[in-house]
Amino acid sequence: MRFFFLEWVNDFEKMMLDSLAKENAVFQINRIMRRFKSVNKLLPGDYLKKLHKKIHCSLRFSAIKKDDVIVCNGYSVFPFLDYVQTMPCKKILILRDSVEALTFKRRKLGQLGPNEDYVETVRPIFDVIFSFDPQDCRTYNLIYIKQFLPFTWQQIQAFKDTSHEVRNSCFYVGGYQIERVNYINTITPVLEKNYCETDFYLMDKYGNDDNYPPNCKNQKLSYQENIQKLNRATFVLEINKPNQSGLTLRAVEAFVFNKRLITNNTAVKDHDFYQPSHFCVFNGSNEQELAEFLQQQPAPLPTNAAWEYSADGMLAALKKHIV
Repeated sequence: MRFFFLEWVNDFEKMMLDSLAKENAVFQINRIMRRFKSVNKLLPGDYLKKLHKKIHCSLRFSAIKKDDVIVCNGYSVFPFLDYVQTMPCKKILILRDSVEALTFKRRKLGQLGPNEDYVETVRPIFDVIFSFDPQDCRTYNLIYIKQFLPFTWQQIQAFKDTSHEVRNSCFYVGGYQIERVNYINTITPVLEKNYCETDFYLMDKYGNDDNYPPNCKNQKLSYQENIQKLNRATFVLEINKPNQSGLTLRAVEAFVFNKRLITNNTAVKDHDFYQPSHFCVFNGSNEQELAEFLQQQPAPLPTNAAWEYSADGMLAALKKHIV
């Protein structure tokens, strides 16, 4: 059984698929609609336009056979959704965004009517629909899939086994938001008082110099650099956006790489790997609790569950529900 991932194009996704392809029948097809619009708009009449789209997609997907599986990304599938519907292979859809966000985006682009729902539009087309959001899974009867790292289990072990110095430091990387600035300014004195260095990267494209924290670097990191810095730190900081909940990639990274997480996300306590000496929810006012967390010796984490959050674990979850 071969798995074709269609239009998974960000660096994180391509890294994951390249890793899986070394040991599995995993393939990528990207830039599916490249040059389509420039030609299609020159054709007269709906019939020729639809025929052109059918021919264009059939050529792009010519390698996919009946016994294969296609894996579509909920955000990028809409431009060729009508063709996917005609394909005789097995079809999986993974929603990385909430159903509410996906519905809003498609309505804004005119791809859904004001009363049309994202899930009910795609449900008849796919054999299985996965979501990272537990609440969406309950509301829309979707299959829950765990967050996963873009590394195979073998690669994760190699990262962990690589000799490197681990400092008593806290690593953070994120985009500029005033809520994050305020959180960083609140937590920094507590970290410094407990002899914990800060290694913070706050990416700001808009030059908010007046509010920019002095202990942050306005520097973009690749995902590889991100993981290397995380590996050299004792603590990892996560600052979620207001109203953001659920399991994040940062929490998974902390668990899999055996790091201690400081977060404003109370939902981390709901997950199977939660251990109080490894995860601290800092709300901005519980400074004594954070200080004690920084000083205590952590208990061992249940490493047997970590495999499920690797790229191998993700692929196994897909196979389980499609075979």
